[in-house]
Amino acid sequence: MAVGLGVSVLTLLRGVVLMTVLAYDDLGLVALVQSVILFSGLMHFGLLNGGYRLLCHAGPGYKQRIIDLAYTGFGAIGAVMALAAAVISFWLDTDLHRLIAALAAIAGFCTLVRSWMTNEMVAAGRLGAVNLVNAVSMFASLVVLVLLYPGVSSIDPALVAVIAMAIQPVLFVVLSFATGAALRPRRLKMSRRLAGIIFSAGFTLFLTGIAIQLMNLMERSYVLSEIGLEPLGRLYLAFLFLTLFQLAPNLIQQVFLPNIVKHRKARDTAGVSRELRHLLAITVAYSFAAIIALWLLAEPLLGLILPQYVADLHWVYLIMPGLIAFSLSSPFALTFNVVIDYTWYIVAYGAGIALTVGAFGIALIADTPFSLDGVMILRSAIYCVMAILLVAGWWRVSRRYPEFRLTVR
Repeated sequence: MAVGLGVSVLTLLRGVVLMTVLAYDDLGLVALVQSVILFSGLMHFGLLNGGYRLLCHAGPGYKQRIIDLAYTGFGAIGAVMALAAAVISFWLDTDLHRLIAALAAIAGFCTLVRSWMTNEMVAAGRLGAVNLVNAVSMFASLVVLVLLYPGVSSIDPALVAVIAMAIQPVLFVVLSFATGAALRPRRLKMSRRLAGIIFSAGFTLFLTGIAIQLMNLMERSYVLSEIGLEPLGRLYLAFLFLTLFQLAPNLIQQVFLPNIVKHRKARDTAGVSRELRHLLAITVAYSFAAIIALWLLAEPLLGLILPQYVADLHWVYLIMPGLIAFSLSSPFALTFNVVIDYTWYIVAYGAGIALTVGAFGIALIADTPFSLDGVMILRSAIYCVMAILLVAGWWRVSRRYPEFRLTVR
């Protein structure tokens, strides 16, 4: 956990370096490419979620079959990504943008495989390996940023930034295979029966995961097309904060999920409830600490390091209420993943996409574009709506599965 937080610090450091060196238009391009990479990295169609759910209690032989099937699927997905990148590159007008598109495709694919490897190692209890490979790959990403400074390299700054983002997932995958930290496939084979089990457990959750990145992509594409690349760069601080804030809760959930699954499989009702309470308590403490830090430390620290970006904290403040609400709902939403009932996931994330499409669509039709303030307020409000729906769903589901209540008799 400490190493995971250290990686978060390194991620923050990379963001600070980019904000120090890059102009707002380059930051806008980096933010857009980052969104494309993250979106591509989630195009697993349920392999990650369903596979991870089964890995939490699979025996050695069954586990290897899951891994073989997963990498068979990744091969097919990678081929489609390569084709899509080639088609997109055909329409781009400069070699620089074509190269950036290629790097984004490679990074997106490796982000996908990295997510699988992380899930597999966490499910097997190899947290130390996850943290170590994460730290090394993140450090390499920082080293690449040396090329941004005058006299070191003549490479375009935006390209250097994209290389720095791409090298992290690529190196994670290479190191995980080379060191044996992640289990390798023994053969590429597609089992229809096993695929059906995995996808039935993971496809709906895949849709919810892709929903967040789809909203991010729509949001950034709207700002780019209606407001401009430079204003998109002005939101980079808010995007960086959003990414960093979500790292710790996601890592904490990955740690708690296997234990909750095991307690439930053992019919340990009190154990499930206890783990859920502990997860909620940690999430509340983390959220409270983030609020205090943002209130007391953000402006003076940013004024000391990057004074030109102090005004951009305004958009961080606007998105913070919704982000906190959404984070606090995540322990409750974990219930849906354990019982494999994703109805309320579909309701909440579907509402998020519908509200995003509806708001931007109405703005385009009425020719009344959102301001940057409006975009951030919209995102915060959508997060709040989704959080309310997720907690309401937990309340309904916990009536059927009393082990997920915060207190059990």
